[in-house]
Amino acid sequence: MKIFLFIFFLPSIAFAQNPQLIQWFAGADLIGTGNSQEELSNDFFVREFELSAFSQIDHVWQGSLTMSMHKDAGSIDQPTAEVHEAFLFSNQAINNTNIKIGRFFLGFGRLNRFHRHDWALSEAPTYHEEFFGEEAVRDEGVEISKLLATDFYLDLTMGITSGKEFVHSHSESHSEDEDEDHETVTPQVPTHYLRLASFTEFSTQRGIEYALNYVGRTDNAGVKSQYIGLDFIYKNKFSKFYKDLLQLEVWNRATEEEGEIHNDIGGYLYYEKGFDQNHALGFLVDWYTPEGAHDEEEEEEHSHGFEVEDYFTEVGMVYSYYNSEFMRTRLTLSHGDGLTIDEKRRDNTKLLLQMVFTIGAHPAHVY
Repeated sequence: MKIFLFIFFLPSIAFAQNPQLIQWFAGADLIGTGNSQEELSNDFFVREFELSAFSQIDHVWQGSLTMSMHKDAGSIDQPTAEVHEAFLFSNQAINNTNIKIGRFFLGFGRLNRFHRHDWALSEAPTYHEEFFGEEAVRDEGVEISKLLATDFYLDLTMGITSGKEFVHSHSESHSEDEDEDHETVTPQVPTHYLRLASFTEFSTQRGIEYALNYVGRTDNAGVKSQYIGLDFIYKNKFSKFYKDLLQLEVWNRATEEEGEIHNDIGGYLYYEKGFDQNHALGFLVDWYTPEGAHDEEEEEEHSHGFEVEDYFTEVGMVYSYYNSEFMRTRLTLSHGDGLTIDEKRRDNTKLLLQMVFTIGAHPAHVY
């Protein structure tokens, strides 16, 4: 019995003696797509592989390092390796305050704060891909989250980053000197953002989180972009699974160039009903309206190979099978309307298969 207790508590003892005990995590995201429109890609591939290490550095700071290899849909190139995240984190340096320094996913919205393999969705909504990229905006800088001293729970997140990296920003389509998919030049005004969030707990199993978000930046060509968004999530947990999950985001992007302002708006709504710890059924609505697309010379090009001229809407059914805590399989059948392919307006029916599995110790997530 004593030997069993010693083995059981050995990790805790080791951590107490060595605060730099490293925890490792690896995960893979496999994706398969089938489209009714032949011009769109049909493929099955490993979309992303991640390898992470995180540890307590000392009594104040923690460290997190993540390497990633990813491949874009329809690409024939070999997967590219990159430093996904590398940051220091502390909730001890300042009372009731979290500090993050380094390279990280910016702490605004819902999807942008999580790695793609942890999303409730298999792929980014259309507006998110156009505004922030296929996964999320990440950059190098500092972020501070402060729990405000009020009776009403209120959490304020503030961040400023270099702005050299902002995937799929609207300004990129207006500058001939910039890469269309990835901006890597110094902006006139760095990326800065705020997120004001609150949480309401109905019981130990049910609660909602809701937040207002602001993101601003001015690129090297003087194009000013401002993003205002609302994110909301409701969770009703029963035993080891979520009986109800409701998640939505709505965003507006205002882009000012040469005295003209364009407003693009988009969002998504996702509801998932869990039947037990293995099976869940979801319903998804995705919409996007680019104002600039009313002008035929200003069309928003989607990275999957189509354009949105006026509006785009998509509805889908999602079946999720949670094999275990470390693996899930998700099947999505959706129908979208509002695509422009070869200068013709078309709709598209898509079947999407996703398989995600993880190995090792995954860091704890916020609500």
